[in-house]
Amino acid sequence: MEEFDGFLSNSKKIQKTRILPLRWIGNFLGGYAGNHLVKCFDYDEDGKHGFAYKYHAKMWKYLNKPYEWWGTYYIVKVNK
Repeated sequence: MEEFDGFLSNSKKIQKTRILPLRWIGNFLGGYAGNHLVKCFDYDEDGKHGFAYKYHAKMWKYLNKPYEWWGTYYIVKVNK
C-alpha cells in the first residue's frame, strides 16, 4: 500500500525532477497554463470557438509541457 502524507494526510507528493530551478520553472508555468485552460473552458461553454479559444488552447498546450516534465504533482486519496 502506498504511503500518503502531506496536506490533509491523504495526499502523496510526486516531484518530477530533483533539479530545483527546473521544478520552479515547471511549477511557475503550470500556474499560467491552468489560467489559460480555465479561459478555454469558459469560451467552450459559451460556444465561442474563435481565435481567443484557439489561442488559450495553444497557450495551455505549450505552457503545460514544462509542468508535465518538471512540475510537482499530488495524488489525493479519496475515502468513501
